[in-house]
This record gives sequence, structure tokens and C-alpha cells, in this order.
Amino acid sequence: MKLTTKSRYAINALAELFIYSSDNPVRLKDISDKQNIELSYLEQIFRKLRLAGIVKSIRGRNGGYVYASDPSKISIKQVMDAVEEDLDATNCAGASSCFEGKQCSSHKLWDELNNVVDAYLSKIFIKLLPIKPKPPVTRIFFIFLNILNDMSSIE
Repeated sequence: MKLTTKSRYAINALAELFIYSSDNPVRLKDISDKQNIELSYLEQIFRKLRLAGIVKSIRGRNGGYVYASDPSKISIKQVMDAVEEDLDATNCAGASSCFEGKQCSSHKLWDELNNVVDAYLSKIFIKLLPIKPKPPVTRIFFIFLNILNDMSSIE
């Protein structure tokens, strides 16, 4: 289970959009400069976010991007789905064919982990990102993700 730069950049950029958008569109160049994300990569990400209905583009001299809906109703899970991020701890993409076409002995553990992560990410909304979450929950979550990354490199 790994987070790609695509989802990290999307989430960081949307948090930046939330911070800088009052009623005016925000230029991707401004987000790119602030977050140190290559502009062409950010354009690809925002195209997916636009197609998913998370943001909309405003054309013209003062154009840029705004939220298509209320950021307090856009979950991190929705963003990750929009940029096609698949956080899956199983080796079989949930198909129960992990080991020679059969379910591996630890499949239920990894499948449950997927459910926990999905549920957690579905409860975190863009509007909450610029506000610092409670440190213990955040720290535990990132420790957990690091452990998963370490375990996936063992395989």
C-alpha cells in the first residue's frame, strides 16, 4: 500500500486552493509555485479533478480554478478516486486470488485494512486539511502508512 505523488499532490493542491480561494479563481501556476509541483503534472491532476466534478475551471484573464462543490463535502477518498489512486494492501486487488489463484492465509487481514483506510479517508474533508488535526491521530496514521510501505518492500 503506497501513496503516489499523484494523490499527495492532488490533496496538497486542493488544500492550497482552499486557502487561496475567496471568491476568485486560483491559477495553477500559483499553486505550482507554492507547492513546488511541476505545472504540467499539476495540469494533468486538475484535469482528472475537473472530470470528477471536484473543481471547475474559469477561463479568461482572471481565470483559474475554483471548487465545483463545497470543500467541506469533498473527502480525501473522493480525491484519491478521482486521480485513480488505488490503495490496496492485498496482492490480488481484492479478488481473493492472491496465491496461485487461491486466497492467501492473510488475505482477510489486508482486506480489512483496506476497509479501515477507506473509511478513515472518507471521513477527512478538504476543508479540514489546512486546520491541524489532532497530533496523536495524525502521527499514528502516518506511522501506520510507513509500516505498510516497509512491509510491501519485504515482499
